Amino acid sequence: MQMKSNNFRVLLIDMPYSIKGTVGYDPVDDYYTIYINERYCQSQQLLTYFHELQHIEKEDFAKVNMDVGYLETIAH
Repeated sequence: MQMKSNNFRVLLIDMPYSIKGTVGYDPVDDYYTIYINERYCQSQQLLTYFHELQHIEKEDFAKVNMDVGYLETIAH
């Protein structure tokens, strides 16, 4: 999959400290939103950003029958 720079955005939002970030996908518009917890320092935010980009690049959203916990385990 080739990522396009115009099909995702990044939002810094206030989330519980236990969540570093997440990504949402809109299949109708083929558009991703990466949500990053603003409570973390900039270096952790960057690590989270790249982690969420990996989910997009690996097409994890196409793996609908796979457990999210398992996806996170193999992502690390």
